[in-house]
Amino acid sequence: MFQLAPFGLFNRGVLSEIEDLSKKIYKGKKLFSNEINMKDHDDSFYKKSSKKFKKYEFHGQGKLVTGEKPNFFEYLKKFANKNFRILDLGCGSGELTLKLFSFFKEIVGIDPFEDYIKSAEKIKKSFEAKNVIFKVADGKYLPFEDGYFDIVFSSRGPLSANIDFIRESFRVLKKGGLMIEETIGEKDKIELKKNFGRGQNYPYQETKLESVKKLLTQSGMKLVESKYFEFYQVYSSINDVVEILERAPIIPNFDITKDKSHLEEIDKKLNHKGIKLSSHRLFWVAEK
Repeated sequence: MFQLAPFGLFNRGVLSEIEDLSKKIYKGKKLFSNEINMKDHDDSFYKKSSKKFKKYEFHGQGKLVTGEKPNFFEYLKKFANKNFRILDLGCGSGELTLKLFSFFKEIVGIDPFEDYIKSAEKIKKSFEAKNVIFKVADGKYLPFEDGYFDIVFSSRGPLSANIDFIRESFRVLKKGGLMIEETIGEKDKIELKKNFGRGQNYPYQETKLESVKKLLTQSGMKLVESKYFEFYQVYSSINDVVEILERAPIIPNFDITKDKSHLEEIDKKLNHKGIKLSSHRLFWVAEK
């Protein structure tokens, strides 16, 4: 299936078709507009982050000292096909989406947060990416017909967060289509989570890969590839650690004032010419 094919243009007719489909599939729900119903989402962190920072992409100030830091963009290029329609589920401010524009026929980036999508549209102006469209939409209620996309991918986004995202992505995938995700592994920033006594996926009852396998089995997808990446980065000061805690949902309800004692302990116990923290990523691919 994954053979390079002639390039096809992404035109305004296609964009109109997408918006018409959203009205037909989910009548009465504002799922493909500037305002959507997000009451079913545990989205408070990213809602606040999107308003405060406007941009999703953030890599922190850490210096790589051990292990292999993965590059999801390079990984996705393996699946390049200029005959493919692809969906970026949880595109944030669209940096990765736009980097991929020359490798695929059509790319749609969706995110439930309007501030991110506004930023994506601004960034898009510096690209000649006529085949890319950004929309505010809910990943649990995708406004596309069955079998519309060849690939649904997500970078640290919601794809494997629960079965609702997986099932809806399954619906819009063509037969033989792929789900591809970069997600956070169970060991990510484990040093911080132990200190705070709380954290994203902490304490974990199963590995992230085990969780993904269960979701795929429930949805009828077949896992064809998976790989863990574990690497360590050194942050020069506690201020750099605070920055990543404010930009990523590593510690639920993180508050620099209320959590002052935890930060002081981290600075005292872990700061040895810098604070060394673990990062853990999982790449996986599944086929319909």
